[in-house]
Amino acid sequence: MLTELLISLLPGLRVEKSQATAVRIILSLSSIELTAVCPLCSQSSNSIHSLYSRTLADLPWCGVPVALQLRVRKFFCRNKGCKRKIFTERIPRVTLPYSRQTTRLRKEQRQLCLESGGETAARTSLRQGFPTSAKTHIRRVCHTPVASAPTPRLLGVDDWAMRKGQRYGTILVDLEGHRPVDLLPDRSAATLEHWLQEHPGIELITRDRSNEYAEGARRGAPDAIQVADRFHLVKNAHEILQRVLERHNTSLCAAALAVNEASLEGVDQALPGDTADCGSEEEQPPLVASTVAPTAPASDVASCEHLSKYQQLIQDRRAKRYALYCEVQLLRTQDVSIRQISRQLGIHYGTVRRFLAGHFPERASRPSLPSKLDPHLPFLKQQLMAGQDNGMQLWRDLCSEHGYRGSRALVSRWVAANRSLCPPKPATTIRKGRPPNPKPHKPAPRFKTPSARAATWLLVANCDSLNEDQGGFVEHLLTICPDAQIGQRLTADFQRMVTERDAQAFDGWLATVESHNLAEFMNFAAGLRRDEAAVRAALSYPHSNGQVEGQITRLKLIKRSMYGGASFELLKRRVLAA
Repeated sequence: MLTELLISLLPGLRVEKSQATAVRIILSLSSIELTAVCPLCSQSSNSIHSLYSRTLADLPWCGVPVALQLRVRKFFCRNKGCKRKIFTERIPRVTLPYSRQTTRLRKEQRQLCLESGGETAARTSLRQGFPTSAKTHIRRVCHTPVASAPTPRLLGVDDWAMRKGQRYGTILVDLEGHRPVDLLPDRSAATLEHWLQEHPGIELITRDRSNEYAEGARRGAPDAIQVADRFHLVKNAHEILQRVLERHNTSLCAAALAVNEASLEGVDQALPGDTADCGSEEEQPPLVASTVAPTAPASDVASCEHLSKYQQLIQDRRAKRYALYCEVQLLRTQDVSIRQISRQLGIHYGTVRRFLAGHFPERASRPSLPSKLDPHLPFLKQQLMAGQDNGMQLWRDLCSEHGYRGSRALVSRWVAANRSLCPPKPATTIRKGRPPNPKPHKPAPRFKTPSARAATWLLVANCDSLNEDQGGFVEHLLTICPDAQIGQRLTADFQRMVTERDAQAFDGWLATVESHNLAEFMNFAAGLRRDEAAVRAALSYPHSNGQVEGQITRLKLIKRSMYGGASFELLKRRVLAA
């Protein structure tokens, strides 16, 4: 009775005998049908020719493999016009012709591969009792056709990286059904146009600001409404503000310096060597004057008497760039074209455009990187103040007592640069090696100069979320750099307009950009005008590409779980069918 219950899912068969061992279960089955249909002429026949046996693998029972020994009959075809005289009866609800597995086992193998990939499916099937190789699982998926999804009314389009920076594809998402519709092998306008023409009836398309997608959607679905993605619009505005700050790197340094000086005023008087290395206080230029005019040569900005070789190299390179900048400006005043300037001076066309876009572009300062010594600096400073300045001995103490895993040279270089912390020794003591630094020790700055990207986020962040130093930095930066103040206001207004979907404020924002005449935002406004219809639709319709980004995250998870064996067709089937 138990056997009949378990075999009930195999219609048209009856159990003749069963045999069970510790490693295998064998069931002998036969067909209960009286007639069979010829596969060529579809005429039924009851004339039996002979019998033969087929062995099929089936789903396991409690982790034990199951084999079905199926007794199959051969029939005479009584249709005289049929080419096949003898045929074997088919059992389509149980297995396929020439197959060695039941249909339900093949479906289980396919579903395992769709959900977990070939290698993981092979390990899972081995534990469950129907061992199958990874390649067989993958063949089950590849040989199964993908069911075509109905054409969506609202379509989301975005690109995804097959190989980042080299190959990209396109994902199409049904915004109403919240599921991917198709994957395209590239992100060209022609491919998207061809797909849209094969699937008419799309009413709205959300996309990023790619020109390829805009052109493909315009030609493939001219009646569809194109909606620019609001996230990418705000992201583009932040990138434009970052470009403005990259041009004013000296203002970022000056604002950070003002924050550090303000933090030291209420604590203690600055050390004599902390204020400047460039002479007396009376000779130093004001803070704003030294940073607002970035077009001044390096010798005027920092005429320091004590510069290291690396600092002197930086100043020399800046002087050469500034001389080249002046030469570009001079040639431009003589009505020389940009391409002629590029060929005459031997520099890139884009460099000439950056020089002509506004002020002299300063190099961003290199941010300080974390070091293995950072957790052990309090111990090292304590040892130096106690008079222990032997780099080898300090390195041994760090390794044995504090778990340090860095090199000895790193400890020795730090000790040589900070020997000023050591107490003075008697004049009779003869010191070997490098003499101590005569300059007093400079405390580490409390607020490090942020990069242009980090400063952008400080400018667009909510004031309540900033700490005291960050708020002071923003205040000083807006006072020192008028362009940063204008850029912050334009970015904040644009972000508010996009967030609140205020389409009526778009024309006013464009007019404000034109009145300030800031080069970076003028170029951004020109790009928005070229895609004005999609931008206005983004400010009017609630649809956007948010869920498309979520589908891309899921796609990346599936792609990375395939351990390098992710062909496009296999990946497409897993994304669409899983």
